[in-house]
Amino acid sequence: MQFFLYCLCGGAGVSTDFAVYYICLTQGVWYQLANILGYVAGTFVSFFLNRIFTFGVKDKVVQRLMTFLLVATLGYLSSAAMLWVLIDIFQMDARLAKILTLPLVVVLQFSLNRRFTFRSKASAQATALNN
Repeated sequence: MQFFLYCLCGGAGVSTDFAVYYICLTQGVWYQLANILGYVAGTFVSFFLNRIFTFGVKDKVVQRLMTFLLVATLGYLSSAAMLWVLIDIFQMDARLAKILTLPLVVVLQFSLNRRFTFRSKASAQATALNN
């Protein structure tokens, strides 16, 4: 259920990311710069929606945002590398390449955000008891 909510809230972030990316491409912006701009916009939308609706945590906003941004940086680097391979090596259309990278980045970031960014005190204690 949590992954489903993450996908819904993240869907708003991904939609923001792709919309900014697409608009930048239509304006002649280099695909990697367009990716950065879209990624930043989508990341902030995703953080605020996921913090409230998916993970239900409202404490430590600045600390969680910093961790979320670190995770987003890893997601961005993965995205940038995949885009480079798909666009520069395989000569794929930049819009299609971006769409193909999104599922992999979503799964990566969900896993990391669930484990580190939005981990509640209760889930941390439960994990400690199970180990």
